[in-house]
Amino acid sequence: MRILVVDDEKNIGEVIRLLFSHDGFEVETCLTGREGLARMEKGLYDVVISDIRLPDTTGIEILRWVQDHTPEIPVVLITAYASTSQAIEAMKIGAEDYIIKPFDINELRVVVSKAYEKRKLRIENLRLRKELEESHGFSNLLGRCKPMQRVFVFIDKIAPTDSTVLITGESGTGKDLVAQAIHYRSHRKENPFVSINCASIPENLLESELFGYKRGAFTGAVADKVGLFQEASGGTLFLDEIGEMPLSLQAKILRVLQDKKVRRLGENTEKSVDVRVVAATNHNLGERIEAGLFREDLYYRLNVLQIDLPPLRHRSEDIPLLFNHFLELQNRKQNKNVSGAEPKLMEIFYNYRWPGNVRQMEHIVERLVVLSEGDQLTTDLLPPDFLREYGRQESFQPGLLKEGFSLTDYLDGLTREIILKALAQSGNNRRETARSLGLSYRSLRYYIEKYGLRE
Repeated sequence: MRILVVDDEKNIGEVIRLLFSHDGFEVETCLTGREGLARMEKGLYDVVISDIRLPDTTGIEILRWVQDHTPEIPVVLITAYASTSQAIEAMKIGAEDYIIKPFDINELRVVVSKAYEKRKLRIENLRLRKELEESHGFSNLLGRCKPMQRVFVFIDKIAPTDSTVLITGESGTGKDLVAQAIHYRSHRKENPFVSINCASIPENLLESELFGYKRGAFTGAVADKVGLFQEASGGTLFLDEIGEMPLSLQAKILRVLQDKKVRRLGENTEKSVDVRVVAATNHNLGERIEAGLFREDLYYRLNVLQIDLPPLRHRSEDIPLLFNHFLELQNRKQNKNVSGAEPKLMEIFYNYRWPGNVRQMEHIVERLVVLSEGDQLTTDLLPPDFLREYGRQESFQPGLLKEGFSLTDYLDGLTREIILKALAQSGNNRRETARSLGLSYRSLRYYIEKYGLRE
């Protein structure tokens, strides 16, 4: 622990220095406020002890400087009995504590020890908060392609609002990461982010999870339970796989979004809730509305702001970025030092269609790192089903339909590959590429943006 003592009475500074030096701490003393401020600008201290009255300034001014520049550092003030009102005022401003002259050295030791422990707690909280924001911000939501860059810009634009958000995209595209990024970039970030997968909980339990219940509301309700809407109060409730929610519950969700009130099972009164709702689905909700499986009015209530995440097969330029990110994570996790992958493996990664999207790539990289014995990841470490799927993909002929075949995906992939090759042959000259493909320049630009191709 490093302590800075600012007191114009030299003997007091010396007593404090001897006291804490004996305890194994580093102590510096100075006689004026100006000198104290100069030292604080150059070095970092764990605790500052200052007299309230100094020849050139006051301990309160030192306190204000610390709060402006290093607010995590606690300030303990020394005061004469006649100045206790100033010390109390300083506590309101942010001083950690104060002691009255003449002070007991054991009292001083206890006060400084408590201040130091609070500093450590503050630093730990700041570290945890930083880690939380990093893990739920953009650091895990990666992408250089234009579609993902547009997503990032849109998140920054909508995060400060309280409007409902609907995130669409295939399974594994990172919808949960987008929801977290919205929350942790909003004014609600200090409050809970609560998530529930609407497809993973049985219908008879989902309502009680969302709204809570009173003791005795049903058999087994032996105590009151707070629902997720109330648990997320002041924060964000993420309704993942909203397309799977039963129709009976959809009506109740709509009512909560409209009225901002919830009623627990077995309770007659409603309680107000301040919650931002973010929903996600991998379904086409328009089709589910047509099929009578999703309420149209709920769809419009949720779809105030929509984010559509592109599949990984339309983001091939992001594959090296994602691969290196997951490789770094797994190196740390598995305590390994894998530096990269053989060219054949990266070729497969580029050409594979990734039906499980980014989540699938993350799991594949984890497997490769776990099984690796050298500094390079190799194709022989890939799972057999992955290689079989890649082989079917490579040998596919339109006349030989496979189980799970998607004509849209196949045509998208074929179109994308043709455009990529034409761009390469023209030296990335778009007008020449458009001419060679028999497309208008505007149509080519549309395809380039749709498939997330390089500039």
